[in-house]
Amino acid sequence: MMYRLTVLLFCFFIVQSAVAEQKAQSQLQISTPVWPGFTNADGTGAYADLFQLIYPKDQTELVWHFSNFGRAIHLVQQGKHHVVPGLSAYEAGNEHQGLLLSAHPFDFDLIVAIYDPTHTALPQLELLKQHKLAWDLAYDLHLVLGLPEKGYEVLDIKQGLELVKNRRVDIYLAEKSELHQYLRGESAVQLQPLRYQELLRDPIYLAFADTESGRLFKALWDKRFLSLYKTGQLKQFYQTYPQLTLPQLP
Repeated sequence: MMYRLTVLLFCFFIVQSAVAEQKAQSQLQISTPVWPGFTNADGTGAYADLFQLIYPKDQTELVWHFSNFGRAIHLVQQGKHHVVPGLSAYEAGNEHQGLLLSAHPFDFDLIVAIYDPTHTALPQLELLKQHKLAWDLAYDLHLVLGLPEKGYEVLDIKQGLELVKNRRVDIYLAEKSELHQYLRGESAVQLQPLRYQELLRDPIYLAFADTESGRLFKALWDKRFLSLYKTGQLKQFYQTYPQLTLPQLP
């Protein structure tokens, strides 16, 4: 009798462990900044809805962890979270080892140069290295733009605009949609008398942790993204979010 009870208890704990492991694997831990309209603090936004399209609710629970971009990347590198969205191929290849990029980009960053026209001539991509530059922390735009060194890194758009207005830097580089979202905010610093010039459109990817679970989530994303692209469902989805740009896939 005791032997049978022991076997039953052993089987019970094995089943419970398997269920717990399955539950843990079904949670996708996403590390990201709060990007209004894309990854909102309440877990909504264009990227949030895209994640849910790729990972259906009945199969995967999305768990959001918000921090600044540098910390978000670092947590995925450490294997503490599964994925961080928004990396350039230049960044991942040069600065962030231990990350696995999605097979295809899922959006584009449109990089703009914000400047004071009374102080700085119209910015040109090939002449940027002649100017004193700034951009947001952990964005590594020197890699994207082919610059010889990092610019001054700021905490947010407000600080970047103030540096240009106070002539501490010549040009602040930002992502266009993030700039527009900021300028629509109630506490935003006004852009005038500054202007901006579009410079470059850079494809961005998801970066997954180089762990067993990270690789599984990457494989599922790559498979589903391509499948939904071929059926036209991704095109329909992107048409509902004008702030997103669907890449052309082979």
